[in-house]
Amino acid sequence: MTIDQRGAGLWRRIAPAQRTAFFSCLITGLLVHLYAFTNLIPNSDGLSRVHDLQQMTISGRWFLHYASALNSYTQMPAAIGLLSLLLLGTAAALTVSLLRLDSRVLAGLAGAVMAAFPVMGYTFLYLFTSSAYCLAILLAVLSVWLARRGTLLSWAAGVVALALSMGTYQAYVTVAISLSLLAVFRAALDPEFTFQSTLRLGLRLMAYLAAGALLYYGVLLLFLQFKGLELLSYLGMDAASSGYPFGQLPRLILDSYKQVVSFFFLPGSANGFADLWMVILDLAALALGGACFLLHLGKKGLYRDRWRPLTALSMVALLPLGMDFGQILSPWSVPTPLMKYAFVSVYLLVLLAVGLLDSQGASAGLGAWVPPAAVLWGVLLLVFCLNTNNLLYTASAQAHRATESYLTRLFARVEACPGYEPGMEVAIVGAIPEDQLTAQIDIYDQVDHYSVPRDTVAPLNKHIYYYLNDWLNIPVAEPDEDTMIAVAASPEFQSMPLYPAQGSVQMVDGRVVVKLQEEYTPKSDFEIAYENRR
Repeated sequence: MTIDQRGAGLWRRIAPAQRTAFFSCLITGLLVHLYAFTNLIPNSDGLSRVHDLQQMTISGRWFLHYASALNSYTQMPAAIGLLSLLLLGTAAALTVSLLRLDSRVLAGLAGAVMAAFPVMGYTFLYLFTSSAYCLAILLAVLSVWLARRGTLLSWAAGVVALALSMGTYQAYVTVAISLSLLAVFRAALDPEFTFQSTLRLGLRLMAYLAAGALLYYGVLLLFLQFKGLELLSYLGMDAASSGYPFGQLPRLILDSYKQVVSFFFLPGSANGFADLWMVILDLAALALGGACFLLHLGKKGLYRDRWRPLTALSMVALLPLGMDFGQILSPWSVPTPLMKYAFVSVYLLVLLAVGLLDSQGASAGLGAWVPPAAVLWGVLLLVFCLNTNNLLYTASAQAHRATESYLTRLFARVEACPGYEPGMEVAIVGAIPEDQLTAQIDIYDQVDHYSVPRDTVAPLNKHIYYYLNDWLNIPVAEPDEDTMIAVAASPEFQSMPLYPAQGSVQMVDGRVVVKLQEEYTPKSDFEIAYENRR
């Protein structure tokens, strides 16, 4: 058999819906995120990650270093963008297979939404980890796909895949949880599944999720022991060693539901990007999905088996908790938009409900309106996603330009300071004042988040040095902590005015001193540990 024949055979083994989901995800992602893949937009974390080995064991991400090797640990927008979408497209194909979306139209919409969901925009602002995070998404989807297959070997492989996904970024366990709930939802509404087979599926998926989490944690303990490290205080992870606050569990569960409702239906809510357009689309999604669910029950007479609608509704009720399970895992913090990719499963659930009805001929009778309504809703949702992602990029790019302008002018003042010589120590005390750079554009409020600064990408003192060295190619070393504290406490510094006033850049004790704030803010233990991560 020739290589062409083998390739053709492999191509035929991939279902048309899966191929459609893959290419829809790839093409939509390239078009929606084109700006991010053809520009380099730093945020505060990315300033020090032009090239970084991504050793993040102290944040619990023991596999991130290995996953990041795919892009040589270097921020390369076009390469990372293409690689990320190839991985995400594969995840979309597996998702369609897992949910048994046989319609190519619905599979195409699923792949497109998975690529365009605005959380991916936040992900691509962390370009230095984007391909690794897309690999983590793929591993999370693959883990459910494997665990669902039923054999002990595939179940064990699913456990390993989930542990690797969490080892890259713990937040993606929510993707696995959400898809597991959708898989049980799908089985409950499938006449081919009995109560016993649906129950076995649910128990098998619960066991795999628990085993995967335990394997992740066990490997983490080994890495920490081998490297002689302790968990960083990132998002309260170090607090986990003091015990889980079980007494707060009811409040945390309620908070998870509140956060999901706010994300989809409350414009201006924290850690989200909802506006009036999104609320209207989400209400339409609720109506479309609910109608398809009821019509499916009626057409197949599935309502006669009471366990079917009850099981399906139970999965829907648990879905918000599964999507926002990060709040339960880390009760000491609130999940950021970057951690909420699993929220895309709400839209996948709508497409799944449409697919269930469409598979029995929705074009006839009461369901005749479903196919055109679903396509119209999907297209409008993608337009919203296109606008929101590029608003993210526009706001971030403007903050980058403002920072570049500010620090270019600042260092021109340093070089013009009498007595300055190249290589001389420069003590820049303080961070860039927000009020000097804030963009006065109200629409940016929709995407306002620490990943998308309204003012500067250099919010802390150390970020100024990152920016000068790695982005402006101005080699200037950051003085040590004791030096910065001593300079800020000196009488000469105390008498200086704030930059950009005349006298805010002076030669003091053989070094150039720039005064941005009245006092120096010492680095926290978190910052020091982060800078020495390994």
